[in-house]
Amino acid sequence: MQSEIMKSKKKHIIIAIFLSIVISVNAEKRRHVPLNPTLLRQSVVKIFVRTQGYNYLQPWQPTSIRGGTGTGFVISGRRILTNAHVVSDAKFLQVQKDGYSRRHMAKVEFVSHACDLAILSVDTPGFFDSTPPLSFADAMPELNDDVAVIGYPMGGNRISVTRGVVSRIDYSTFSHSGRDQHLVMQVDAAINPGNSGGPIFYNNLVAGVAFQGITGADGLGYGISLPVIKHFLKDVSDGTVNGYPELGIAILETRNNALRKDLRLNKSTSGITVSRIDPFGSAANNLKPKDVLTAIDGYDIANDGTIKLNGNAVDFHEIIERKQWGESIIFSIWRNGNMIKQEVPLTNPKDPFNYSNIYDEKPYYYIYGGLVFAPLTKELLKSIGGSNSFNTRQLFYYSQFAKPDNLYRDVDEFVVLINILPHPVNTYSTHFKNGIVTHINGKKIRNLNDVKKIIEQRTKSYDVFTFANTDDTLILDARIADKANEEILNAYGVSSPENLSLKLK
Repeated sequence: MQSEIMKSKKKHIIIAIFLSIVISVNAEKRRHVPLNPTLLRQSVVKIFVRTQGYNYLQPWQPTSIRGGTGTGFVISGRRILTNAHVVSDAKFLQVQKDGYSRRHMAKVEFVSHACDLAILSVDTPGFFDSTPPLSFADAMPELNDDVAVIGYPMGGNRISVTRGVVSRIDYSTFSHSGRDQHLVMQVDAAINPGNSGGPIFYNNLVAGVAFQGITGADGLGYGISLPVIKHFLKDVSDGTVNGYPELGIAILETRNNALRKDLRLNKSTSGITVSRIDPFGSAANNLKPKDVLTAIDGYDIANDGTIKLNGNAVDFHEIIERKQWGESIIFSIWRNGNMIKQEVPLTNPKDPFNYSNIYDEKPYYYIYGGLVFAPLTKELLKSIGGSNSFNTRQLFYYSQFAKPDNLYRDVDEFVVLINILPHPVNTYSTHFKNGIVTHINGKKIRNLNDVKKIIEQRTKSYDVFTFANTDDTLILDARIADKANEEILNAYGVSSPENLSLKLK
């Protein structure tokens, strides 16, 4: 009996020693590493920018020049990484090292508005000689890990360090594009204007990029996650920004027994079902409505659309998030009572009915007889604001339901009469403002370039403009309009009667 007791004690001692070693090893892995001040002073820079956008109701007219600051940091290849929103619409760009008075001219080499990241270059000889590139972490920090946000927030001119912990890792909409969602890291360290583009350090390695705060929440902010950063850097490695591929499907969870019965799903099969397919997504011509996606690249999809990735439950779209445009994924699909495999190339075309925020691009427009025509864009919708007229409500409807209601067919873009420069030739035309032009002189309008082409090729002495969802037509005397064009442009200070897309000419 004494021998058994001794054996039991020895066993418990061995287990205790083993657990203490495991705990100490984990603690060592997660211990706080002091920030290296050399990294801060040499490799994190302040960005000075002057930006200028456009008035989308008067698209020939630029807005006032604005000044701002942000943060960037040196990465491999003698480059500076920052946020896209720091340098968007930039007309003048400079960077400055901490502790130095000289500012150096910089230029944007690559920018992705979808993930709010940009790469800058500096041509000043020797600029990068004393700026060692920062290294990225191999993996994201975990919840409650200590992090430090480095940057140049408002309230001072010198570099700033704020500390906190990772409080959440989740998907969030990126406010810069107003549409795209990616994995973000929420930290309880302040991210204020000026911090944008600065590194988030975890054990002296970059684990994120500060990019937006949380409205109404003091001391909280978001960082662009490591997978998003690495996706961007790999994307631009070939010299072209392709952005993120879009699968383009709407899904339904399959936790409802009635739905599962309709799909003929047995109890052991999990997955999500395709309810709608975007005609401009990668899924078009590859997936079908009522397909049940049971696995993606070998990862089983649960009934709520999640997969197990690195021990965590994440949305199955995370597999696609980590793919580059042009790569492929393989789905296991339950289709019509049979299990099949389907490869989906992630090569979706550019979507003209994807209404994201627009940057670094002069608005397209065409003016004739004082009538100002332009494509429907999100910038136009923001400029129009909250008007409650029928035409304005219709524009918002088209922007939301162009694809679900098949409004996009036979057009490349929706052409809108966005403004009217008053002149006797266009009297009584205000009723048509913000209307969507469907035909001119009986010919279908596919895009803005068609407006100019049809008007210049007219055979009659008048032009008839037809609009969506109304029998009323706008008629201009062509001879008077042709003569009045230059007079109207001069009267309203319009520098050019058009800016048309070269892609559609």
